[in-house]
Amino acid sequence: MSEAFEAPVLQGLTEIQREAALWDEGPLILLAGPGSGKTRVLTARIARLLGREPLSKWRVLALTFTTRAADEMRGRIEELAPNSSDRLFIGTFHSFACEILRQSGSHVGVKTDFKIYSDNADRLRLLSEALSESDIELEEPVGKIFPVLDGLRDRLATPDNCMRFFADEDRGHRFSAIYRAYTDHMSRENVLDFPAIIHMGFRLFSEFPVIAEKYRRTYRYTSIDEFQDTNTAQYALIKSFTGDVYKNLFVVADDDQIIYQWNGANPKRLQQFSDTFEPSTLQMPTNFRCPAEVVNMANKLVVNNLMRTPGKQLLLAGKVASERGGAIRLLHFGDDNGEAAGIADCIVNARGQKITGNTAVIARTKAMLQKVQSALSERNITSQIAQRRDAFASIPYQWLHSCLQISNRRSDQTEFADFVDAGNAFWELEVDADALIASALSGNGDLLRSWTNSVIIENFGDNAMAIKIIQSLRTDLAERLDFHKFLRLASSEFANQEVMLTERHPSFEEDARAWKELYREMTATVGRNAPLDTFLQELDLRSKEPPLEEDVIPLLTIHSSKGNEFNHVYVAGLAEDILPSFQSKKQGDRSPQLEEERRNCFVAITRCMSTLTISYADKYSGWVKAPSRFLKEMELR
Repeated sequence: MSEAFEAPVLQGLTEIQREAALWDEGPLILLAGPGSGKTRVLTARIARLLGREPLSKWRVLALTFTTRAADEMRGRIEELAPNSSDRLFIGTFHSFACEILRQSGSHVGVKTDFKIYSDNADRLRLLSEALSESDIELEEPVGKIFPVLDGLRDRLATPDNCMRFFADEDRGHRFSAIYRAYTDHMSRENVLDFPAIIHMGFRLFSEFPVIAEKYRRTYRYTSIDEFQDTNTAQYALIKSFTGDVYKNLFVVADDDQIIYQWNGANPKRLQQFSDTFEPSTLQMPTNFRCPAEVVNMANKLVVNNLMRTPGKQLLLAGKVASERGGAIRLLHFGDDNGEAAGIADCIVNARGQKITGNTAVIARTKAMLQKVQSALSERNITSQIAQRRDAFASIPYQWLHSCLQISNRRSDQTEFADFVDAGNAFWELEVDADALIASALSGNGDLLRSWTNSVIIENFGDNAMAIKIIQSLRTDLAERLDFHKFLRLASSEFANQEVMLTERHPSFEEDARAWKELYREMTATVGRNAPLDTFLQELDLRSKEPPLEEDVIPLLTIHSSKGNEFNHVYVAGLAEDILPSFQSKKQGDRSPQLEEERRNCFVAITRCMSTLTISYADKYSGWVKAPSRFLKEMELR
């Protein structure tokens, strides 16, 4: 690679960032603290590797935990190394597992046109069907089954060997039967839910190592962001991919930001990686995001944890401390309602003083955020609680999504029944799904065509929107499979009738904003020439949460705040039993759960770029609470 190409890629990097970006062969752990520029380093390294051998056929695999992070990295790499996107797979663990299962899943009984169930309502329906078919009676609510099943699959247990995870032998046998019924039903329906995606990807690589070897030859280099968040199944997927010889793993991690132990993340994961791959280690401790006062306070907090990588450096402030001070405020209130009102008043006053930049409120629980949202609403400030949404909330977009699903799976009777129900609700029809299924089975079996043939356009009278959309569904989607043309027309017609649709269908406006952003992101990710099944896979893996509108205050739990940064951050609820939580305190002062609560606090306070406001109250839900121990550790009290 020429110096003329490398210089712009590495421009502006610090000495340690440059050293990391110049890493070539072999395993490396990059310990990168919050605000240290890890995304910049990751993208610079990948762009440099691709640009060094522009005519080569090998590819780079880059894995992260959110589609948003993957989109950001992809955009940066394309800016640094144009025309190299076809040599890069960048996505989540789930999207990578889907990729290999689409190509080779038949080896483990997964048909390549499988459907992804991410919505909990769909999963519950599937489980209920499985239990009914197997004549299994539950001794606990069906809603409590999935945490157990998901945990078993995250531990790579099978129906045959899962009993060892149960102290009660009878309960173990019962869950073994439930687990088998559910997985067998998913196989018959050609469906995978999120835990099954990783589990089946692991099975494919481990049971058919020749397939893993093919991917190792394809991907010369692998990068993993937020490695500390990997659970047992995700780490096993990586190990089954690498085998015993592949060593080009570049992992970015921060053991001070492990806040997903409930999902299988483990402070011991970095040591496991070190024992297996014997990597070199680099550290990037300089925080360029937060005020120096916040960096100093974060260090005082996190050194109280014992489960940290030996030799882990303290954060260094990349910003000079302000002479005026005022970067940190501590607010004290009588109760949680007063705390919510006080935070809202602070935000109103700050806006009146024309403080520029974005503002966010972070709390340990959604209940606290709801109180803040109510208080902001009373002051005529719009806010939005950030939360993943796996399905569209409005009938028009549920129907649009269903159109794509049935177009891709023309003989799927369950999918067709959902499509008919959505169509009946949206267009005020009375189509009988069973009758159309019987008609299709006596012909060519194409359920979508049976619907389009049964719907008479003339019956819609002067409803121009319905006529145009259904005609496009009939010709562009059902006949020519030009799903982009159908989607463009439907989106245009929805936009033309936005006022009417918003009045008739709650959440339509939110879904419209979500769809616009999703379509842009997905076409950028998979390309406009991607087949429908690839487009649908990307859609099913992404949240349907609407993007924030301008001047809307984001309200985030600590977990949803990870990876974000804001000029002005309010962290609410720094009281005992809230942060740290009551459950973690019960485990003891030196328990892994209490240390994770401390990391939660560390993550929350390091989201700020300009100011940090921390608050606590004497009472929550009427119960007296002491100030959080973390306030004392941060020397705020």
